[in-house]
Amino acid sequence: MPVARKPEGRHHHGALRRALLDAVAEILRESGPHGMTLRAAARRAGVSHSAATPHFQDLAGLLTAFVAEGNERLAATMRRHVEADPGHPLLACGRGYIAFAAANPAHFRMMFGTAPKDDGDPALQAARQAAFAPLREAMAALHPSVPEAALRDRLGLAWAAVHGFAALRAEGAGAKLWPEPDALAAAEGMLRLVVAACAAPPSGPGA
Repeated sequence: MPVARKPEGRHHHGALRRALLDAVAEILRESGPHGMTLRAAARRAGVSHSAATPHFQDLAGLLTAFVAEGNERLAATMRRHVEADPGHPLLACGRGYIAFAAANPAHFRMMFGTAPKDDGDPALQAARQAAFAPLREAMAALHPSVPEAALRDRLGLAWAAVHGFAALRAEGAGAKLWPEPDALAAAEGMLRLVVAACAAPPSGPGA
């Protein structure tokens, strides 16, 4: 939905912050990260650059908040899917991840891109931990006594497979494998294979 543009100086404090974050999503959808500046976001929100700086001092600050919000939304989406299918939490996490990526392409690309952001920001770190927690909880429930190394291997496999699918879909590179318009339907078979692989009993040196 396009950002509502208001005359300069008419935004409430909280509304301006929201408008700037919405402007980031809109600019990313239209022109990608190359068109992103704090000045461009302020202009899109209908305010001056100087009005935006009390909220976000620079572009890195704006994108840090945008990425933190994306991680919060990802965490919430995965948890909603787990609540809807509590008997299969790992499968539900994968569905939630893919649903988030399909519904929030601007956040998804920026969350894992190289645009300037403050990776040490406490809010961003907390949001990233929150986004990873559902996957770790689901995997730990699948293997409550698995050694840490084996748990890490399974977490890596699940994340890499699901993120890879979502990224290929986002970039249009997976059309030959997954031509369906519904990302969740296209991914269901792959997700079940990933869950089956992660559910296999630990074996070998890392077990």
